[in-house]
Amino acid sequence: KGRYVSGEQDATPATVSFTVDAIQGPAIIFYPRRHIISSGSTATFQIKAYEVDSLMSATITISYDTASLEIVSVSQGDMFTGTGESVFIDESASGSLTIHTMFMGGDTPYVSGTGTLASIFVKALAPGSHTLSLDGTQVLKTHTNRSIPINETVNGLVLIQ
Repeated sequence: KGRYVSGEQDATPATVSFTVDAIQGPAIIFYPRRHIISSGSTATFQIKAYEVDSLMSATITISYDTASLEIVSVSQGDMFTGTGESVFIDESASGSLTIHTMFMGGDTPYVSGTGTLASIFVKALAPGSHTLSLDGTQVLKTHTNRSIPINETVNGLVLIQ
């Protein structure tokens, strides 16, 4: 809304509509991308499949520094819990976490769009900037067992104060 030197204002404010689409799907992303927490505190990240089509299964491996971060727990997201059965398995090893999740049954054996595959609860151990990294081996599959190409991945960052 503009105002003239005389104090008179425009009757109708100007508007601008725009959309920010910084990620080109299909993608796997940490959401939020960053947490700022104190040592000893916990933070929750969601692992999201972003702009996928006909997704039936996902395998994701995350690497992290065990001296700086501790994975407290992992839980299934809501992407595969709609109208059918689902499988969710998480396997932890020193410095890595692998998540296998799959949609089974229902009228449509797949999902499309954007949704949460898993939630990860992380405890801060040491001050500094620490990354939860998608290690490049993630696989998304359709209900016909075709691989879905992943255009982008976004890691998670924990800033521990």
